[in-house]
Order: sequence, then structure tokens, then C-alpha cells
Amino acid sequence: MNEQLPSINALWIGGSLGKISSACLTSFLKHGHQVNLYAYDEMADLPQGINVLDANQILGKSKIFRHHKRGSYAPFSDVFRYNMLKQISNGIYVDCDVYCLKPMTLPDHGYLLGYENPSIISNAVLALPQDSELLDILIHLTSQPYFTPEWYSGYDKLRLKIKRLFGHANTLGKMGWGVTGPSAVTHYVNKLQLNHLVQPVDVLYPIQHHETGKLLDPNIDIKDAITNQSVCVHLYNETIRHLNLDEISPDCILAKMLDNQV
Repeated sequence: MNEQLPSINALWIGGSLGKISSACLTSFLKHGHQVNLYAYDEMADLPQGINVLDANQILGKSKIFRHHKRGSYAPFSDVFRYNMLKQISNGIYVDCDVYCLKPMTLPDHGYLLGYENPSIISNAVLALPQDSELLDILIHLTSQPYFTPEWYSGYDKLRLKIKRLFGHANTLGKMGWGVTGPSAVTHYVNKLQLNHLVQPVDVLYPIQHHETGKLLDPNIDIKDAITNQSVCVHLYNETIRHLNLDEISPDCILAKMLDNQV
């Protein structure tokens, strides 16, 4: 472990990581990072070297919720990561489907966030100064039982207001996909004029969600899918979760990642 590198911090809910998450977390260990995995339950397939921490220290288990349509914990993980970043220093939050290609460093200004396409800033890899206005806004936003995103159109704001009047207010789990994540981060980065601190697409998200087919093509090498600036790859587990990992080509990028050969 390289003590000069920032710690890598992730959240897992459930009793088994699975092959993709295990390989992704191991990839950060491989490059010298201390990896802290916040969890609510014990895991049978935890890779050696990962430091398990009690997620209740950040948010109690009773606060866990899922997205009402997808059944995903993604919106809760948004809430968790913002609160976690408020409590740690010299640390980076990563989703468990982010694969490390080279050691990650924090810019002197303390912000690590990147475009996943030319107009959207993702939060799958995220570091923010503990005293940043952006972090305070995101925590305030996601601490409310429901809210109306200020970036919504007039029509959508009215629609949410009417639903609340009739007792059908949208909780965080019933908001649109990504509202508390990339949508909120993008809006407030733009509003606070922090765009100059955001990494270009190829640094943190060289393979976009609609390009995950590259991970499965045995004729594509990792060097053909990234640039010299790329430090990690987001595997977009929500997109590839249907795959039978025992049936993918052993020569494809994903198979090599699962064996930590990339």
C-alpha cells in the first residue's frame, strides 16, 4: 500500500460482492491504494486486503432504500457517498463497478469528478473538499424526504407540486433515474461555475454506457478503448448485469479484468 495515495472508499449492500465488484476493488489494491469498503452485512467473497468498515457510521441501515422501478440501491448510494465524503479526508468514493487502470491522485484543489459524456458529470468516481459548497448542497438536497429539482421544467415542477397536494409526493426512491446523482452533480457544478475542475471524458469514463460492447469484443484491446490519460473504467453494472460471465470470451477486456490482468 502506498500511504501517499488517497484512500479508495466504496459501499456495498448485501452478502456477496460477485465477480465484477471483487475484481474492481482488487484493481485498486493492485495499484497501491488502501481500499475501505463500507458494508452493513458480512460478505463471503471479500478479497484479501480490503478494509471493511461499518456503514452505520455514515448512515444507519434503517435509511436504506431502493429505486422504485429498478430495485437498485443507486439513489441510496448517492446519499451515502455525499455524507461519507463529509466525514473523510484524502479519500475518493468509487462505485464498486469502477476498475482501476493506474493509481489515482487528488488534484490540489481537492475535486475529483469527471464528464461521462460532453454534457453529463458522473459521480461514480467522486472526491470533494469537506468544506465545499457543492458537497453541502448535495447533502442538503438528499437529506430532504422529497424535493423538486430546480433544474426541472416548469411543467415538471407543477406536476410534482400537484402530486404532493394529493398525498403522492415523490420520495428520493421515486425520483427519476440519476436525479440525485449525475443530474444533481451536473446542475450544481454548472451553477457554481466549477466546470474547469472537471476531468475530461477519457480520464475517468473512457468507455461510456452505450459502449460496453467493447468490453466483450475479443478483438479489442484495452489500449484501443482508452487513452494515455485514462485512470479507470466504469463498467456500468446496470448495463451488463444480465451477462453470464462464464460464457464471455476469455480474450475480451472484461474477462481479463475479472482476472485482474488489465
